[in-house]
Amino acid sequence: MEGFIVMATFLGVYMFYKMYKNDQEASVKMNMSVDVPVDVETNADMDTIVHETRDLVLETLRKMGCEYEEGTEGENDIRIFFTYQGERFMIEADNECYFINIYDLWWHHMSTYCDVEEFSAMQKTINQINAKASCTVLYTINLEAEEFGVHSKKNMLFVRQIPGLKDYLVSVLNDFYNIRRDVLIEIEKCKVTAEQQ
Repeated sequence: MEGFIVMATFLGVYMFYKMYKNDQEASVKMNMSVDVPVDVETNADMDTIVHETRDLVLETLRKMGCEYEEGTEGENDIRIFFTYQGERFMIEADNECYFINIYDLWWHHMSTYCDVEEFSAMQKTINQINAKASCTVLYTINLEAEEFGVHSKKNMLFVRQIPGLKDYLVSVLNDFYNIRRDVLIEIEKCKVTAEQQ
């Protein structure tokens, strides 16, 4: 009988050890990251992307039929000025970075001597638009001209692996027009509301 108890205990300990070991292995497998097959060609391309962002922007602008001029302040000027649908834009692009910044500058301005209500309406409108827009709207002060200027900005990834790169850029540029329209409409609504009060 003692032999049976020893054998049952040994068998129980062995089964417990096997279950514990299987649980540990399953836990390790669940915590490991998913193995994704590596495409050596794609990863090799990722190294070259960093060195072509600016060139890719210029290539895309040419495909869009946009005339452009590159900034001239200093050797490392990253600015590119171009006209799209009658509006002058600026892109900051560097071959050492995956991202570009697009600006639509000075599309609305008002005097620094404007009414407080008018300035407040502009600030309120910009805050409302920024809460829901894909572009950022901001204002700056030009002390020499004594004006507030309203601008739009968008930071975006710009790499060759994005499908339909030209269409991607066009859709982002079209967003600038939508943002501008929304801001100007809201500013006018605020003016009308203020006049009615």
